[in-house]
Amino acid sequence: MSKVIPIAEAAALVPDGARIAFGGGGAAMRRPMAFARALAVRGVRGLHVIQFLASVETDLLIGAGAVASTNCTYVGFLEHGPAPNFGRIVPSGKLQVNEYSEYMFTASLRATDMGIPFIPWKTPWRSDLVEHLGFESVRDPYSDAELLAVPAIQVDFAVIHTGRVDEDGFIEAPDEPDLIWDYDYLIARAAQTTIVCAEEIGPPRDPARVALIGAEVAHVVHAPGGAWPTGLHPYYEPDVEHLHGVYVKAARAGDADFAAYLAGCDAPQGNRVDA
Repeated sequence: MSKVIPIAEAAALVPDGARIAFGGGGAAMRRPMAFARALAVRGVRGLHVIQFLASVETDLLIGAGAVASTNCTYVGFLEHGPAPNFGRIVPSGKLQVNEYSEYMFTASLRATDMGIPFIPWKTPWRSDLVEHLGFESVRDPYSDAELLAVPAIQVDFAVIHTGRVDEDGFIEAPDEPDLIWDYDYLIARAAQTTIVCAEEIGPPRDPARVALIGAEVAHVVHAPGGAWPTGLHPYYEPDVEHLHGVYVKAARAGDADFAAYLAGCDAPQGNRVDA
C-alpha cells in the first residue's frame, strides 16, 4: 500500500504539544517549509521543536504561535541574518529556549537512535548549557572517570524535505550532498513517526544511493516546491528576495502583519505543493 498522503492529512497527524524535529541544511536550504505552513494553517499549538540549525521553518511556526520551546544549537538565518520572530518573541517570555552545543545535541539523538537512555560524553563539561538543561554525570565503571550523561531526546515526529522518494518511503540520496546532509537521516531514524516531503515520487535510480529504507518512513508527501522560499539543490535556489523583502519585513512588523503574511503566503505559481 502506498504511503503517499496529502500534506494537510500529514500535518493533521501532529498533535498539540508534539516534539517535532525538522530537517534542513544551511539556513535557506532543504527546509520543509510547505509542511511548516500546513501546521501553521492548522493552528497547532505547544510544539517542542528539535533542530540542529533551526531556521525559517521554526521561525515561521514561532510567529504563528505554534511553538512552546526550541531545543536547538542555533536559531537564525546564518548569512541571511537573525530569525526575526524568534528575536521578537523570546524577550516576551512566551517561548522556552533550550540551547545545546552541537556535539551534545548530536549525542542526544545518537542515544535515541540506539535505544539507550543516555550516552556518556565529555563536552560541554560544566558549562551553563549543562546546568540549564539539568544534565547529570556518571562514573565510568572501568576507569572511574566522571562523564556527562547526555539523555536521549524524545522525538515524536521527524519531517524532512528531499528530492526523490518512492511510494514506499525509500529515499534517494542527492548527487551532491549539502551542509549536514546526514542530519536528516539521523532524526528520521530517531523519531517515532517520520514524514518525508519530496519534489518527486519515484523509485531510486541507483540502489546504492538509498539513504532511508521504507521501514524507516511512515508517510510520504508529494511536495514540489515544498522547500520554498528556501532552496533545494539542484531543483531551485533560495528565494532571497522573498525572504528578505517579504518574510523578514512581515515578521519584524509584529503579530498582525505576520498573521496577514501567513494568510496570504503560498509557493509561486508553477512551484506549488500538491494538496
